[in-house]
Amino acid sequence: MFDTKSLCLNLIERSDVATALSTSGQVDARYLAANGTYLSLIERIWDELDGQSLIGKGSAIDDGARERRLGLLDRHGFYDCEQAVIGTASGRRVAVEISAQRIWCSGLACDLEFFRPLGPLADPVEASDHDARPLPRACFRPELQANLQMLSGFDRTILMRRMLTAVAEGGLLVAKVAPNPSIIRFSEVLRNRLAPYLSAERGGAETKLDFSALDAATAERHLLDMAGDIWSLIHFAKDSDAARLLERLVAPYTRPPSLLVGKTGS
Repeated sequence: MFDTKSLCLNLIERSDVATALSTSGQVDARYLAANGTYLSLIERIWDELDGQSLIGKGSAIDDGARERRLGLLDRHGFYDCEQAVIGTASGRRVAVEISAQRIWCSGLACDLEFFRPLGPLADPVEASDHDARPLPRACFRPELQANLQMLSGFDRTILMRRMLTAVAEGGLLVAKVAPNPSIIRFSEVLRNRLAPYLSAERGGAETKLDFSALDAATAERHLLDMAGDIWSLIHFAKDSDAARLLERLVAPYTRPPSLLVGKTGS
């Protein structure tokens, strides 16, 4: 279509810079579009963000700095190279530079934001041990959880790494079997997230995952966060065959944290 909104969405999709388009507002701003580079930066899939709040579901942190940047948009219609901190799905905070423009898309006031990552921030030191850490986005099946508690530390570590490898490899390969846009984007984001664990096989043609340096707790958290992403993708999937394929990756080990995500294909 040759309307301003469709043309703007097309430009965002083609941009190599992390880019997001949202409605204007401090507390009620909602996502309209984001490209793959932005999704990789905040470790999300688009189905999690579509129409959702920038603060509640996205990367925006509601603080005085964000309020000041929004004031610049209200007064001047743009700002350039403002340093900020955004949040990711895994709970990390990332330092970025943001340049933004207030625009109109088919009669709707919108904010177009461009992000340049500056680097991850160190996790803050908390008085309590792990109380402030973000909760995993999935949980183990009760019978598996009971068995895990009976394993020795060594056996638990090996099992966690193997389960993580199985889910991660499946997540990377699923786009070849079910090449719909949402799954392709998920696999691309996942590949970027797993980049530190990818190593080239002899000959350089193939890559493999190497989680041998992870302890049990770290492998478990990666596994549950990844499973949470997949359960979310299942929940929003329009293709029932693709949803069932995704479910086979995670259902043997995990279940979604919310009962809203149930069996697919019904």
